[in-house]
Amino acid sequence: MGMPSRPLRAALPLLAALLATPLRPAAAQQLPVVPLAVPIPDEATTRRVTARRATGPITVDGTLSESVWSSADVATDFVGVRPDYVLETPFRSVIRVLYDDEHLYIGAMHYDSAGEKGTRIPDLRRDFTPTDTDVFGITIGSLGDGRTVYQFQVTPLGSQGDVQAFDGGAAFSFSWDALWRVRTTRSDSGWVAELAMPWTSLRYTPGLTSWNINFVRNNRRSLQWTAWVPYPRQFSSWRITYSGILDSIAAPPPRTNIRARSYALTESQSLRAPTATSAPWSTAGAVGGELIWAPSANSLVEATVNTDFAQADVDRQVVNLTRFSVFFPEQRQFFLENADLLTVGSEGYGGMNSPSVGYVVRPFFSRRIGLGADGTPRPIIGGARYGYRTGSTSAGVLTMRQRGIGADNTDAATIGVARGSRFIGRSTRIGALAAYRLDESDNGALGNNTVTAVDALTRIGEQVQLSAMLSTSTVNGRTGYAATWAGGRSTPTSAFGVQGALVTSDYTPQTGFVSRPNVLLTAPSASYTWQPAWRPKSLVWIKPEITSAFFHDPETKRLQEGSILVSTDLYGARGGTFSFGVGQNLQRPVLPVPILPGVVIAPGTHDYVRYGINMASDQSAAIAASAFFTDGTFFDGTQRQAQLSGRWSPSPHVALRVNYEINALRGLGTRDTSLTTHLAGPELRVFLNPRVQWSAFYQYNSVVEQGSLNARFSWEFAPLSFLYVVYNGRQPILNGIGPRAQSLIVKLSWLKQL
Repeated sequence: MGMPSRPLRAALPLLAALLATPLRPAAAQQLPVVPLAVPIPDEATTRRVTARRATGPITVDGTLSESVWSSADVATDFVGVRPDYVLETPFRSVIRVLYDDEHLYIGAMHYDSAGEKGTRIPDLRRDFTPTDTDVFGITIGSLGDGRTVYQFQVTPLGSQGDVQAFDGGAAFSFSWDALWRVRTTRSDSGWVAELAMPWTSLRYTPGLTSWNINFVRNNRRSLQWTAWVPYPRQFSSWRITYSGILDSIAAPPPRTNIRARSYALTESQSLRAPTATSAPWSTAGAVGGELIWAPSANSLVEATVNTDFAQADVDRQVVNLTRFSVFFPEQRQFFLENADLLTVGSEGYGGMNSPSVGYVVRPFFSRRIGLGADGTPRPIIGGARYGYRTGSTSAGVLTMRQRGIGADNTDAATIGVARGSRFIGRSTRIGALAAYRLDESDNGALGNNTVTAVDALTRIGEQVQLSAMLSTSTVNGRTGYAATWAGGRSTPTSAFGVQGALVTSDYTPQTGFVSRPNVLLTAPSASYTWQPAWRPKSLVWIKPEITSAFFHDPETKRLQEGSILVSTDLYGARGGTFSFGVGQNLQRPVLPVPILPGVVIAPGTHDYVRYGINMASDQSAAIAASAFFTDGTFFDGTQRQAQLSGRWSPSPHVALRVNYEINALRGLGTRDTSLTTHLAGPELRVFLNPRVQWSAFYQYNSVVEQGSLNARFSWEFAPLSFLYVVYNGRQPILNGIGPRAQSLIVKLSWLKQL
């Protein structure tokens, strides 16, 4: 296969570094590898650990020094699950479980002969990337439904992560934040984690004395995941089918659980007019918050007033060269919590450099709340949310009121959404959703939108999964339709499937998201994980893959665009990756296509071929890098693209990351335009400890000739209670013409258990 000379020459030195002498210890290389198939535990093989009542007080300090820990039952003999299934591991873990009237306690000793020097911890962020750091995780299935799990994660330096997951990962949320405590210590023998989880932070079925549970550990230096109960490597530890049992758990009866999350803030703003040299500052304050009530272990009621998102992460800008709208994920904490209860839809079609990457159909998308018709923020007066879960049923209801702007209160809106789902048997889930939005001003109603959806998911065994959704959207009496479907089979060595969507031109959910309407999508894909005996020790596996996506007009069946990508991924024993591929792209627009300001593609046939390489070094190392190069024709011209990322972490307390993207476009569009775009994003994070940090993130986008800076200090002075100081600045680059905006926000947010 041909490959552009420049990107290939640039890739060779990094490829050599990625696949050089492995860091996996010799002992780990010689461990016996067993067959890839991992059996589902049955009555005879299920591993069990007994929860025992603590007979004395426990101080959460990361030492396990209290004598009461010696009376706890022990879970040990972990098994290697990734990248290979091995029966023994040189990294021993010993887990103990205790409880009292207030907490469930987990004490974990993780042995490592390399001691502190052996741990890999890139930084001290909360909700870190588990694959890039040493981590210990506890997966708990306390509802007894075999589908819902809560996972608590901790690094050797005490950074916390928590996840809600459903159906083995068919839906999950890393943004769920539970109220729990953990402390860790490190020594020459390894590291210790001591966790205390209040019963009020857990959701469990009253009277259930046996819970599903599993313990996992990532020893990142050796690139080895281990688990108390093994699971197939194509799945995650959220697949509760592969779990053990926590016996004799005696959780107290659910009690009235009310928490108040209040805030107070002051904000100073300055907006300089395009022709002005300076601008005055104005200052205002605000108060608000949320009341969170759990009337039972299965239900949660939340009310919010004057909802504020000053501390939310800013969006990462993109240079969009596709014919699809960009999907920016939700960043606001209130909407992220329990988001799965209201989520239905599909996303993520296509492959590397495919024009269909990230095609999204969401009948309801919370990010549309708090935005005006022009996409700028609108204040949220308040709202309420209700969530309900049992072993067979889940339901969610949300209502919000958005304030408008101007003298006539334009863009004021009332939004309501409800969703419910029901499990049938142990392998099938069905659900339904309804959403309504009323846009209005002081002069009367401006329009309304009603959205409905039904969806289903089923499994055949553990390897085959099927899902589908059908949705309608009615705007002022005009109705459009959308449907999505997916099916596939995944094993430790192979995966294949097909995804699809049908979206009519009238499908416009105004509190949802569609990448582009009026499409019929078909996207088959297949991959194979190959581990030949002759491969070098520096290589874990070779994965050839083919992905494709074809968009047709729903009525005429005429091809709109498509792609076929053939690629091969190499996974190194140090954690580095390298992939190379070639893609055939098909573009058949019937109308002019604006790609960038001043660049318009003429209607017609534009088929082109592109080549690409994608590589990343060990992302747990102090110095880490990744690069993505593509080259070839592009519509009626050419494009050469490079995306570069580097991170330097001299210690877990300091992390400097730089992202840069350049696109060299030549002979493009009706004007035969040639231009180069630049997108740069340096970021610095400094941590005093996992609870005190400062960060600064700058973005420059040459397409809009604008630079922006977000700097933030945060201090978690009590569990889930924070002090924030946030600076935001935006200014034009080059000619300096345009508005310049600045704001400084000081926000105090505290959580109180009532």
